Amino acid sequence: MTLTQITNALAKVKPGRMVKVHYKTIKNGYRKETKTIVRFVEYAHISGVVAKGKGNGNESHIIKNMVIYNSNTKKYYLQMATIKTNHKAEINYFYNDQPITKADYDLANPPRPNTQPLVVFRKDIADIISIG
Repeated sequence: MTLTQITNALAKVKPGRMVKVHYKTIKNGYRKETKTIVRFVEYAHISGVVAKGKGNGNESHIIKNMVIYNSNTKKYYLQMATIKTNHKAEINYFYNDQPITKADYDLANPPRPNTQPLVVFRKDIADIISIG
């Protein structure tokens, strides 16, 4: 999505509300598409999160707690918070636009071991397929 499309979609979203987001991750010619539910909240207000140090001086909030611009990478990022629900994310895997299994994807792109549960994450807005 473009910055304008993201801005228009986020104008309909109230902060803190659950929202469906569809995004892609591309690695080595493999594509993973994820449809999940997230929230847009202030990072420091999430229970169990302790903000360490100062914020990144290269980042500025375009839309508070939602869209961030990084002057080093010259990219815009959508900041999302995971939530605990019974909803399972829907994930599809592709290689050269052909569906593949998770096992095939993991073989080519081994997952990193998680030491802590993912609470807040950012995706380049170019990787966002839809919001809402």
